[in-house]
Amino acid sequence: MTDTPLHRFLSAKASEFNIPGSAIAVFADGEESYAFHGTTSVEDARPLDGDTLFHFGSITKTYTATAIMRLVAEGKIDLDAPVRRYLPGFRLSDEDAAAAVTITHLLNHTAGWSDYLPEGGDGSLGSYVAGMAGVPVETPPGRHAAYKNAGFAIAGLIMESLTGTAYEEAMRSLVLDPVGLTTATFMTRKPTGHVAMGHAAQADGTLDITTDWVAERYADPSGGIVSTIGDQLRWARFHLSDGADVLPRALLVQMQQPTTEVEGDYFGDGIGLGWFLRTTGGVRTVGHGGSMVGQYSWLLLVPERNFAVVTVATAGPNGIPYNQDVVRWALETYLGVVDRDPEPLPFDEARARELVGTYETATGRAIVRADGEQLLLDFEVTAEALEVIGKAPDFEPSEFGMLSDANDQYIVTSGPLAGMRGVFSRDASGAIETINLAGRSYLRVP
Repeated sequence: MTDTPLHRFLSAKASEFNIPGSAIAVFADGEESYAFHGTTSVEDARPLDGDTLFHFGSITKTYTATAIMRLVAEGKIDLDAPVRRYLPGFRLSDEDAAAAVTITHLLNHTAGWSDYLPEGGDGSLGSYVAGMAGVPVETPPGRHAAYKNAGFAIAGLIMESLTGTAYEEAMRSLVLDPVGLTTATFMTRKPTGHVAMGHAAQADGTLDITTDWVAERYADPSGGIVSTIGDQLRWARFHLSDGADVLPRALLVQMQQPTTEVEGDYFGDGIGLGWFLRTTGGVRTVGHGGSMVGQYSWLLLVPERNFAVVTVATAGPNGIPYNQDVVRWALETYLGVVDRDPEPLPFDEARARELVGTYETATGRAIVRADGEQLLLDFEVTAEALEVIGKAPDFEPSEFGMLSDANDQYIVTSGPLAGMRGVFSRDASGAIETINLAGRSYLRVP
């Protein structure tokens, strides 16, 4: 049945954001609800349905973290042990940091290295991790959280080492099959059939299909999961359960507890083991998003209310604010939980002068500028990242404002990044040094 409030909301919201294909799955009051909108791509008129495969990107990190916890339960991994206990040859540019990085640091984004995209290699996890020997270390392990994919590639290689099988096969035996995720596979397996394609919106609103799949296996542990939305909801329900004889309940709960706090971060107030944590409208939420090859997703749990919602959109950059609106609607509709953005402070010219500049990582570039009495944020994907993801959407300039005189937190108020929160950080002299955007730290460049 398509004429339901859920379907009507989804269709209206997808039209508002120019999303060619979208799906939502909700678990509330012990019942599952689904809705679908659109087609597999702008070039394929097949309607989306319960058999459609979507790419859920970085939600995969919750799978890799869960597989690691299964190995913890089996006594094969100690979360506080150094990575070198399991990968003796692990190296970074800083020997002390390489020796100090633990399994927990991998799963909560506190390992401290800079963004990393490999140059050369055969695309395997072993080649990828070996290439990290020259990666700069920005902060000592455990001190600061900054979103990085590399930690999960290392976790995947540890899984290979301990199981004697490829990461994808280890994941199937440790997690996918035991939980009953029958449609789940990986992007490097290049799934066929009823597969949704991602799109990148250009400046004129035209939607271009992005690259089909990312071929390098090193990306599977951080962003490779492909499945139906039904399997994603089954995954969410597993993390609301008692572990279903797959993982002790105590370890599931441990994954959802804060291991580090974060300030002014888009993803939440803290990070567990593979999960982002936030208190919203007085309730504790546990979630993770995904973004890969033009598909954007979000999975959110409210454990105390036995509630879950999964949403996926097949176009960017509007898939980002679209998913935020969908999740907020679901929280308010099903739980009565209201989540609203705070109002920024009035424009401050002196403060704006401090912030204006260009900030970079290996994957993206954030340009902060002032236009009259308005701060603007431009975002660009680097050429190196484009080699991996294919086409990138056109990010129109986004307005943003500061949230406090006491710190350097900000909120984006317009454009495709609307609602995103972050924080600027300062060096020892008090000068602005980095901007945190979508969990990543972008370093200011001359």
